[in-house]
Amino acid sequence: MISYAEFKTRLNERIREDIDFNLELLETVINNPRRYTGIFRISNARTKLIQNVTQSREIKFGDFMEDIVTDYIGRMGYINLDKNIGKDKNGDALSADQVFRKDNTVFLIEQKIRDDHDSTKKRGQYDNFRKKYTLLRNRNPNCLIDATMWFIDDGLKKNKNYYKSEAIKRSLERVNIRILYGRELFSELFNQEEIWRELCSHLMQNKMERSQEVLEIPDFDTSTEILEALIIIKNKEPRLYAKLISDKPEYIQLRAELFSTGKNIQASLAA
Repeated sequence: MISYAEFKTRLNERIREDIDFNLELLETVINNPRRYTGIFRISNARTKLIQNVTQSREIKFGDFMEDIVTDYIGRMGYINLDKNIGKDKNGDALSADQVFRKDNTVFLIEQKIRDDHDSTKKRGQYDNFRKKYTLLRNRNPNCLIDATMWFIDDGLKKNKNYYKSEAIKRSLERVNIRILYGRELFSELFNQEEIWRELCSHLMQNKMERSQEVLEIPDFDTSTEILEALIIIKNKEPRLYAKLISDKPEYIQLRAELFSTGKNIQASLAA
């Protein structure tokens, strides 16, 4: 249904490290210098940066999986709806990972990569899910609401019993609630398990192609990418830039670790 070439292109577009990524990385460093320096961190600043980049890529991968599943849903003949579904009773805006319609049924999918949350987060996750299916029920009085909490990775089912018990305790009229893992979404909800096999095949092929990939980040001290980001921050966010070049101890230490020769700092000052 979706070729591997298209899948790969869209994934690469989502996780690419461009100027926006470099700006975000640099702003995070400047706003949180103590995360990267200090005697109470065994890792140096560059190692911590690599950790941040890894976390960012995982988040972007989750966003990509939402996008690609939305596309599959449309190609299966469902009508994708606006994911900004409205506000709860406290006025907080709610956004759905997947919301779509067929005939007189509105479908909601709360999509997560894996079920490995601690007790506090699992409660918050289900409460958020409940707010969404309750809002959809109230806004679509003539429709059945089919609401699914779906964990993509079926290798982890840490809180399955909790979610299922909450689904029973918090059941509502005109709302069908499902807790599904991995292939179950496509076999039980869509009755098209071949799409799950295609998705897994694409993911496996991409993982094999990346097996020798080594994560790198731009050199803060000398790279043109970081210099470009520094100049943008200097012009658009002068207060943030002033922090970086200040005489505060935390920024002196930050510059010592990430801008050891001062090449990019001096070039940005002169720009």
